[in-house]
Amino acid sequence: MRVIVMKRHAGLSLLELLVAMIVGLFITVGISSIYVGNKRSSLTTNELSQLQDNGRSVLQLLSDVIQHTAYTSTSIAPVEDMFIRGAVSTSVCSDGSDSVVNPSLFTALKNNSGVFGDTIGVIYMGDGTLNTDCAASVLPVPCRVGGGSAATTASRIYNYFSVKNNADGVPVLMCAGSRTNTAQEVAEGVENIQFTYGEDMNSDGTADRYVNADTVSNWSAVVSVNIAVLVRSLKPVATTKVSRSYKLSEDTTVTRNDKYLRAVFTSTVLLRNVL
Repeated sequence: MRVIVMKRHAGLSLLELLVAMIVGLFITVGISSIYVGNKRSSLTTNELSQLQDNGRSVLQLLSDVIQHTAYTSTSIAPVEDMFIRGAVSTSVCSDGSDSVVNPSLFTALKNNSGVFGDTIGVIYMGDGTLNTDCAASVLPVPCRVGGGSAATTASRIYNYFSVKNNADGVPVLMCAGSRTNTAQEVAEGVENIQFTYGEDMNSDGTADRYVNADTVSNWSAVVSVNIAVLVRSLKPVATTKVSRSYKLSEDTTVTRNDKYLRAVFTSTVLLRNVL
């Protein structure tokens, strides 16, 4: 009689099972850590890239508008003020329309108006070559120099920049232009702007000192404007809050304690129409 012997298959012991589970757990944690690290690194890279793009775009926009200050086209009547330093009033164009849609948007430029820094307002005349405000709204032909406007003042284009938090709590650069009914958001992530004005004290066409708006002694002697912009990332990046200080001008340093990336962007604009 043939006897069949059944072989007994040994399974994992409880200890071996526990060891396997622990090893698997370590592997899972390691893979998760790598994934989270890569994701955070990608977020940081993307936010830094966006921050750099925003900063350059803001400087370009401000520079483009400010460099037109005091442009008078072919008009023999100079712009009385290069900068908005008081109330703005509308004028009647040759077709009977108003040159400024909403004069209440404009107030005198301010030095350190709260946590958002300075404001600035610049003026230039509109013609067939230059006829848009900071919001890219176009001055109608009847209001322009050479457009048959009833008053030379009708050709003045006003531009006013400030910073505020929008409805989502994001700091944004705002622009109010002659042809806008409300101030427009033109850039996100802008927390603070500072302007210092280069005064030519000896009429040689070069700025001898840079001062804030409260310290300018002769506005007609301003030949350049220094711009400093503090821009932050749109999303928090750091895992914990970090306190950092950012110097925008000789008398303005901003300190923040949070998880956002920030950078200061600066540029000096020559006022070519007054040199």
